[in-house]
Amino acid sequence: MGRDHHRRFFVPAEAIRGAEVEFSPAQAHQFAHVLRLGEGDQVSVLDGTGREWTAALRVATARRATALLLAEQPPVPLRRPRISLAQVAPRGAAMDLIVAKATELGVARIRPVEAAHSVRRASERGPRWQRIMIEAAEQCGRRDLPVLEDSSTLEELLQGHPSDRPLLACHGGEGVPSLLVVCEGLRGAAELTLLVGGEGGLAPEEVARVRSAGGRLVWLGPRLLRADTAALAALAILQACLGDWTVRGERV
Repeated sequence: MGRDHHRRFFVPAEAIRGAEVEFSPAQAHQFAHVLRLGEGDQVSVLDGTGREWTAALRVATARRATALLLAEQPPVPLRRPRISLAQVAPRGAAMDLIVAKATELGVARIRPVEAAHSVRRASERGPRWQRIMIEAAEQCGRRDLPVLEDSSTLEELLQGHPSDRPLLACHGGEGVPSLLVVCEGLRGAAELTLLVGGEGGLAPEEVARVRSAGGRLVWLGPRLLRADTAALAALAILQACLGDWTVRGERV
């Protein structure tokens, strides 16, 4: 079966029992009323950890759907580096867009951050963002899901950040080196964290705190970018310079 993104479905691990998988009522409705699938039709089943199976539907009604797992796809190598996106949550739908597109761009973790220029109580939108990540991963052919971490303050992020993991913070201040230049010194890194500010970027005192915590400031060019544009531009640069855009291979 080809990689038809309309037939890729993430399920929780507990939905897989032996060789049988039980889909959610919403997925059953999609099979019956949107995709018009029936008994014997094949779909791809993913558990969110990187495992994928080809499966044949056994029950396919509008209220219930099950499938028999036929074969597991060969494993694929983990992406390097594993990129964590620490995003100061902007207002409106911008964070929804960032979550979706960061998933498509292969991030390993997404951490909403509360800072001077952010919305508060971002963690309340966690279930929505989880659904957005699943939809984005199904669409783009990705096998795993990013880990959606709990929302934290910038100080909590900096205090808990591993000292041996590069922390890059987007900032347009005078004398800040280009992200392209900084990438040259990061080849071979297994993990890194990208910190992107919200509307208005990072406040001056936050920039100073990032520096004191060992973070490196990086420049994204001469134009003033919206928060969502900055995040996606920086992730694209990282993937092109260090990540899985450098070697053509199977999508994961």
